[in-house]
Amino acid sequence: MAPATHLTWSDEVGKRVRTGDWEDQAVSTVTKVQEALREAGDIFGLAAGRRETAAQLVDYFMEEAKVVYVIYDVWTTGFIAWLREQGVSEDDLATELARLRALVAWPDGAPLDPAARWAALGEAAGALGNGIRSYGLSVAAAEEALDDLLTDWRRLHDRHADLMAGVLAFVARRFGEAALEPCYRSVLEPYIEERYAVFDVRLRPYADTLVRNLYISLEAMRAHLVGPGRRGDVGLEEFEDRWELRFDPCGSGGRQLRGDEIEGTGSRVLAPYEFGVTQEPHPWAWNEVGVCYYCAHCNLALSTLPAERWGHPVRTVDPPLWRGEGDPLTRKQCTWTVWKSLEAIPEREYERIGRSRPALPVIQPK
Repeated sequence: MAPATHLTWSDEVGKRVRTGDWEDQAVSTVTKVQEALREAGDIFGLAAGRRETAAQLVDYFMEEAKVVYVIYDVWTTGFIAWLREQGVSEDDLATELARLRALVAWPDGAPLDPAARWAALGEAAGALGNGIRSYGLSVAAAEEALDDLLTDWRRLHDRHADLMAGVLAFVARRFGEAALEPCYRSVLEPYIEERYAVFDVRLRPYADTLVRNLYISLEAMRAHLVGPGRRGDVGLEEFEDRWELRFDPCGSGGRQLRGDEIEGTGSRVLAPYEFGVTQEPHPWAWNEVGVCYYCAHCNLALSTLPAERWGHPVRTVDPPLWRGEGDPLTRKQCTWTVWKSLEAIPEREYERIGRSRPALPVIQPK
């Protein structure tokens, strides 16, 4: 039997991580909380430590979510700042943001307020962890509270993603879709330095960062609540030269293209949303038509900007493409690929972003 999941520090990843092999890492953290709760039970005894593990995993669920929440907050603020720099008036911005917040309102009709919802989520997670640790909550009650926490994060996550997509659609309507590239670059280039500079192959060998690359990929997509039922379960398959991560659906761009099957709302490409997909091929959108404007950030953050800086993508992406409701390409699973070596990355992955394969890097002396 595999050891029970717990948290530990990883020097390789540079942060606190879940234990477990790669197959186990593809399982949602929500499921891992439930497993620990059921192993612990309601009676204090030999398995009592699993309650502490469950409580820590609730905190870790919030740690995963925090990365996404902060990115959405910083990026959306950055896109709005870019619009101001282009001369969009405060009145026009206020009008559009009010329209978007109402469009992606909470189920009870309250306009989206990400900061307030995030604060409430943190309070709920803290109370849940406390109740688990103190035996103040039975396993059944803790699982019910966990389901509520998952639902509230899904609602906030999805609406925050929609708000960002709506702002990007406003950029495209006002300035044309080619303007999305400079808009994205103004916000994502500092982010590359913060999150992905560690993958600069001029400074350290590609192989030395491979575990970190795959781990944070799985962690990020658990937080985006990918997969059936939107719990954060990642499809993972290992090949000789790569790992493929598949999302059915991706909890952000994939859901926007397909529509929200849990809440019963339609594709964000269509009215009343009309968040937009590429009408022409662009290297920053894999030279494909039908890439949702939101999804293009994966190209820039994971492939184009790293390739410009040090020659090689961090990961490669095969996104769904809008071809109308129900079309197989629209409903295609998004796939991220983590290649096991630089040599394994095919030439076609460079061609899709308008580049060619560079010479292998020379590691600079420290």
